[in-house]
Amino acid sequence: MKMDELELLKQDWKKQGASLPHIEANKLDGMIHKRSSSLTKWILIIAILEFIFWMCLNVLTSTKDAIDDLKNLHFYKINIALTVLNCSVILFFIFRFYKNYKDIQTTDNARKLMRKILKVRRTVNYYVIYNLSFLFVSAIMIMTAMYFYDPKVKKLLEISENGQGNITSWGLVLLSVAFIVVLLVVFWLFYKLLYGVLLRRLKSNYKELNKLELND
Repeated sequence: MKMDELELLKQDWKKQGASLPHIEANKLDGMIHKRSSSLTKWILIIAILEFIFWMCLNVLTSTKDAIDDLKNLHFYKINIALTVLNCSVILFFIFRFYKNYKDIQTTDNARKLMRKILKVRRTVNYYVIYNLSFLFVSAIMIMTAMYFYDPKVKKLLEISENGQGNITSWGLVLLSVAFIVVLLVVFWLFYKLLYGVLLRRLKSNYKELNKLELND
């Protein structure tokens, strides 16, 4: 009788031991899900704060002198159109970030969570690419307007043509290009610092989920 009881205890221990890895995997899966949801939430919060910051800066710099300068450059209406377009696109991205956050929050499947994480990463990458592209196009348009309509630039080129200055038209173009490149690099580093850490952590979560799926 005692031998039968001992065998039953051994079988019970074996069953518990076999279930332990599954329990640990479920716990780890839950932790990864919680971390991913938190990271996606922070991406949404940062995007909203960034939007508010740029909007406030735009309002604060829209002084009468600044508006007059834009009108003199024949860029005032274009600037309004660009601002409306940019706000619309940024709000669309913020909506996508919110949608991604809600999707991850309600996902209860590891494979689906992996797909959602990849989607979040793609959305953020598209967001950064859009912002850098918009900055590049806007800078080119402003530099072109200044080249043709800014009185100070015109005077500088006239002085140069008379042999009294050291900068030529091509020199001014090269300086403008260099300025735009530096500006893009600075903003790229800014976004890399702002979103890069969150994306790396999401990538780490994806790898952990992938390992769990392979082990299963």
